Amino acid sequence: MDFEISDEQKLLLGVVDDACKKIRPIEDEYYLARKFNERVPEIFKKAHLLGLPVDKKYGDGQGADALTYALALERIGQEGTGVRTFLSGHTSLGQLTLQRWGSEDQKSRYLPKTTTGSLVMAFALTEPSAGSDPASLVTNFEEKGGFFYLNGEKTWISNGSIANLVITFAYPKGKSDGMCTLLVEKDFEGFTSSRIENKMGLPTSDTAILRFNNCRVSKDNLLGVRGKGMNVAYSALMSGRLSVAAGCVGVAEDCLSEAVRYAKERFQHNKKIGKHQLIQRMIAKSSVELEAARLLTYRAAVEKSKSDGKPDNLDLRSAADWWIAQAKYYAASVSFKAADRAVQVFGANGYSLENRVARHLVDTRVARIYEGTDQILEQKIALNQLGPEFESYS
Repeated sequence: MDFEISDEQKLLLGVVDDACKKIRPIEDEYYLARKFNERVPEIFKKAHLLGLPVDKKYGDGQGADALTYALALERIGQEGTGVRTFLSGHTSLGQLTLQRWGSEDQKSRYLPKTTTGSLVMAFALTEPSAGSDPASLVTNFEEKGGFFYLNGEKTWISNGSIANLVITFAYPKGKSDGMCTLLVEKDFEGFTSSRIENKMGLPTSDTAILRFNNCRVSKDNLLGVRGKGMNVAYSALMSGRLSVAAGCVGVAEDCLSEAVRYAKERFQHNKKIGKHQLIQRMIAKSSVELEAARLLTYRAAVEKSKSDGKPDNLDLRSAADWWIAQAKYYAASVSFKAADRAVQVFGANGYSLENRVARHLVDTRVARIYEGTDQILEQKIALNQLGPEFESYS
């Protein structure tokens, strides 16, 4: 499979690299202060990167295909999972879902503003009692006149307190089927948010609890087919998982690069530690796993491009879903192990958050939880091999 990129793609990735170089010292500052990095969206906006995979007819959309977008996220991932999480929430889970399922009116109304940063997007599926099992969510709505009245609570929502537009999932009141997807604006009556503090990692990424108290949503803001919200959620998770995989490849690359640099500089026992065989073993493992994760992620991106070209082809969608699940599952694990090894190479210095390897270690742990836990993805991957009659929850 050919992963060669065009001159046009290289040009775009050069813009991404320039933006990342500007982000790095700022991210260092905000991370150590344990504050949301409010300057990241503005840097991406100035670089025209807030609409990377959005069709060029919508505002500042760049029209990047899945592989180009994955390559961009790989580079962004080197700057930290918090930085990449912002873009994943806004673009992968937000814009791509709106572009795939929205009416032309909805896309024309919202997408141009999201590509210029006037609107930040978030994706609200997870609830206090519904994580890996979205069918158990309890947020609900009632219909009165031309509006839906939404009640419930969402949690662990990336971009939740900074978002102006939230893709929200709910059931009709009193029912456990017929899930619907609603586009909720921040200024809608009955909508509030509060930032989650004291997270284990990702201090520079915004994470929030969203509350809906008779939140009034126009029926014009129903996204996709009524009662088919689960289809919207699953397609969004495919985009989200691919973005996590790509970002984790970037994390692993940065950890390996930092470990190699330090091993060439640090002296112990009268020689550079890179000459010690046990240090070499850790670097070798991280190198092999990085390349495997990279190739798996690129393959998943190519499969997603095929599916995006023919969205109604169920075979292509199923294949892309499987490759993406594998890529996310493996890359998340690889990034965490690469960070752990890099901290070990750094020794005591690796235990300081002054060093990015320490930040990668605590931050990338979440990649094995959100957008599908390791265990959920293991079941999904195995089911593809065993067949539908082995469905765990049937």
